[in-house]
Amino acid sequence: MRTLYKYISVFLLTSVLLVGCEKDFDEINTSPNSPDKAQSQFLLTYAQRQFAYAIYDSWFSGRMASVASQQWAQRNYTTEDRYEFRANVTNNYFRNLYFYLMNLEEVIRLNTDAATKTEMANVSGDNNAQIATAMILRAAIIQMMTDCWGAIPYSQAFKPLQYPTPAYDSQADIYAALIAELKQAATLIGTTTSAWDAGGDIIYGGDMTKWKKFANSLRLRLAVRMNRVSPASANTEALAAIADGVFTSNDDNAVFNFIKDGTPNAAPMYEAFFTSARNDFSMTKQFVNLMKGLNDPDIRAGGYTNPFAGISDPRLPIYRGPAMDNTTIGLPFGLADEDMKGYVNANPNVINYFTSPIAKVIGADFGSIFLDYPTVCFMRSEVANWDRTWFNNGVVASCEMWGVSAANTTAYETAVMAAYDAAPVAQREELVITQKYIHLFTQSHEAWSEYRRTGFPLSIVKPNEVTLIDGATTYRFVTLVSSGTDIVARFQYPSSEFTLNKDNVNAAITAQGADNLSTRLWWDIN
Repeated sequence: MRTLYKYISVFLLTSVLLVGCEKDFDEINTSPNSPDKAQSQFLLTYAQRQFAYAIYDSWFSGRMASVASQQWAQRNYTTEDRYEFRANVTNNYFRNLYFYLMNLEEVIRLNTDAATKTEMANVSGDNNAQIATAMILRAAIIQMMTDCWGAIPYSQAFKPLQYPTPAYDSQADIYAALIAELKQAATLIGTTTSAWDAGGDIIYGGDMTKWKKFANSLRLRLAVRMNRVSPASANTEALAAIADGVFTSNDDNAVFNFIKDGTPNAAPMYEAFFTSARNDFSMTKQFVNLMKGLNDPDIRAGGYTNPFAGISDPRLPIYRGPAMDNTTIGLPFGLADEDMKGYVNANPNVINYFTSPIAKVIGADFGSIFLDYPTVCFMRSEVANWDRTWFNNGVVASCEMWGVSAANTTAYETAVMAAYDAAPVAQREELVITQKYIHLFTQSHEAWSEYRRTGFPLSIVKPNEVTLIDGATTYRFVTLVSSGTDIVARFQYPSSEFTLNKDNVNAAITAQGADNLSTRLWWDIN
């Protein structure tokens, strides 16, 4: 594992994105310990680290995307579960994500500008390799942002002097631009003469072959995401990305690994639940029952048929350790605070899911996943009309990635494929997407997007549906902020945008639809 310690002292450099200097300073007044520009390798490290936090932390992920995907619920302060999201979280992450993007933009500038590119090459490696890496990571961040909000500033966003109040681009235009940029990045990698300096790249250690696979795999994800709204072009782009070379094993996974021993670079969930001693989240009852192979009788009138009924998922004890009586149950989603407290008190074995033996999930060195091989397998199954072989490959690769034993993997693979073979052809989509959703635990933004795009898994509880039957009492999922008849479709724009960029955010709302939780994104037409 590559350490981050040596980069901590230079993280402060990243707050200065456009550094000027006086031409006439004498050398005696220039300290070698106070550089006038940040080195590109440190800018990259910082952007990777902070994006890794956004993907799997207790705020933007935990209290927003993870509850939106219903993979977990909150034991305390359940208002987010019922869609009353905190404005400060939205404001902070919208702003911070653009800050990380500006770090990547600076990497590109430093390696493009004639005044600095030679120095960057001497210090950090091939200019084209650095540019391509920044472009690929930028595309991953932008995709997550547009899949959360829809239209966002993009084409004008990285020119603050020219566009202090940047216009919003439509999601369709952003997707097209990202695909083009990923192709360009892959082409640049083909012209590189040497790799990145391995020290600045925590994800791949400067391995440009893996970065190219990451670029093509991101293209595949973009193409699959838009396959319902633009099926012809989506299929063309997906096949082209596959042909150009996507992930071929878990060794290719784009993962940012944190440091086992430590603060300040331990994984964000470790910091939240060990360093800060929080006890907020548990897997939802619906998600647990899905993985246990149970038909949840509490969901909607008429119940819910689990496509993997009777099949116990060996990933469950890795996702969540057993409770006090050695059973595993979860929290019903969408209860009010008082009802949740009553349920937890009446069921003492519903404990915080961050408990032994799930160190893989909340360990200090847990890796935040940007994109992985099992996801690529499930996407390739979909592109090939829900192909059995790629579906099987995805199930096996997911089990292997999560550390399931070989024997348990084989048993589970056999059972899942038997369910696939027994199911009617029309149900194959549900089977593949449900397995993909299960695999995407800790990648909550993607799990949420998959449900919005496909409507699966059917275990998701919609507003006003039954979430718990407890004796003679029936509880329904009643939202505090309306999302219409389905789960939250997007996040609302941060309030800061209405102060700082009012005209452009209002123009985006006019074009896209009301700034509420029920306005669907461009690709969400299921």
